[in-house]
Amino acid sequence: MTTIRENRPQHQRRTKFIDRDFQVGLILKFILANTAILAIFGATMYLFLRAEIQSNLQSAHASYRTMGAMLLPIVLTLTLLVLAILSVAIVFVVLYASHRIAGPMYRFHHVLREMGEGNLDVLTRIRENDQLGEVAMALQGARDRWANDVGQLRQLTGELGALLPTGEVGVPLRRKLDEVLAFLARYRT
Repeated sequence: MTTIRENRPQHQRRTKFIDRDFQVGLILKFILANTAILAIFGATMYLFLRAEIQSNLQSAHASYRTMGAMLLPIVLTLTLLVLAILSVAIVFVVLYASHRIAGPMYRFHHVLREMGEGNLDVLTRIRENDQLGEVAMALQGARDRWANDVGQLRQLTGELGALLPTGEVGVPLRRKLDEVLAFLARYRT
């Protein structure tokens, strides 16, 4: 006897609404696009079949042996038409949705790359209608905190440098302080 065991991790992420307004809106757009395309298909099929069947029935005895043979090219033509229209609609909806997600992701990538190179002056700009706005705000907050910390470290090292004794006693300490300043100089704020 064979038993089937689910190999699902205990804490597997479930598919659910994360940004309800965006996701419901996107679902409704897909449903509306599909409904409109199917309505167009149904109306076209009705009009096309009515005209074709009327004209072909008059000469059907010579051209077609069965009704199926007569309808096959008509149905295939209309199906290809619907496939083309649905493909175009899907491309537009996917481009629209991905633009609202891929655009912010591209900007996050740019900001994180700049921050990795030490540029803390870079800002995360998100358009008003983009998704991931909360992530942009969190990234901006982290950048502001890092820039503030680096600024405070620069100020403290400057104050520490002014307190160092002169002469041979302060030389090793000044060298270490210069190393810290060189490290901080890698960051632009």
